[in-house]
Amino acid sequence: MDRNESVIIRHRLRQLHATFSMAAASELQPGKQGERLIHEQHCLILPITGRCEIVLDGKSEHVAEAGGLYYFHEGVQTSCFVTEGEPFRFYWMAFHLDAGSTEFIRLMKLPLRARVDDPERVRTLFRQLIDSRIRRTLSDELKARAVVMELVAFFLEEGLRSGKLLSEHPELQLLSGVLSYIDDHLMDALTVEELAKLAYLHPNYFITYFRSLTGLTPIQYVNQRKIEYARELLDSGELPVQEAARAIGLNNPYFSRLFKQQIGLSPRRYRQLMAERREHMALQEKLHSPLPEVSPWLEEFAWLDEPEAKPAANARPIVSLA
Repeated sequence: MDRNESVIIRHRLRQLHATFSMAAASELQPGKQGERLIHEQHCLILPITGRCEIVLDGKSEHVAEAGGLYYFHEGVQTSCFVTEGEPFRFYWMAFHLDAGSTEFIRLMKLPLRARVDDPERVRTLFRQLIDSRIRRTLSDELKARAVVMELVAFFLEEGLRSGKLLSEHPELQLLSGVLSYIDDHLMDALTVEELAKLAYLHPNYFITYFRSLTGLTPIQYVNQRKIEYARELLDSGELPVQEAARAIGLNNPYFSRLFKQQIGLSPRRYRQLMAERREHMALQEKLHSPLPEVSPWLEEFAWLDEPEAKPAANARPIVSLA
């Protein structure tokens, strides 16, 4: 995955908003076809036992079985059939994404199946979702949203393993040059018109096009990249706040205001916390570093620290000064 793809995914994931709807445990008996569904929401299925043949949009066929987690996008038509063997038992859950998040998930081309290395952990997550529908407390709603995000993360990790998320998307390839130009000119006062020329697009259309991929307007994206770079400079502790602001072409008051909006701390306070963190890590490293080797001369008298110990046969006698 190249840097531009990574930056876009990171920005869009920050804006991803999921709302949990429903979860349950179901079963299909052999020889019976499941109901043909057009998913009005996004759906995840976790097989527990058995195998099920799944047809998507009447075209591609897949086999769902234990060891995998399956993702069906909103609007996809599915039908499933258990031909033989034991019943197909599975957990399922449905959730809603806002329009921007749904479009981003489609652009990402997440895999249908994600590998499950810890099945008991994933089953526990589904049971938590089922329980949350029974209790329906305010805190359960918040916890359920966190569980949904954790389950979706399995598919992101699977896509990262394959190395194919946004890399083959033609619109990203067109935008890639613009993103690289931004990174190379963070010190400059970039304009929409300047960036639109690089993509050979009208400025008004360029704003819409840019936002459809990144979730931000061009200027919002430029400002975020400026602050991210300044944050890296402050992390090292080598530059004062004024120099970090100068490195991204901003005056100190505006830089401080923009930094606090994005990070939640003033640049000066952030730099101070990073310095304290480095000192703490250095101390921890020192405390956990291996002890120096004990001198053979000291080893000879180690018996003195042991209660009722006797000197070794080869130990030199202690000379009394009395």
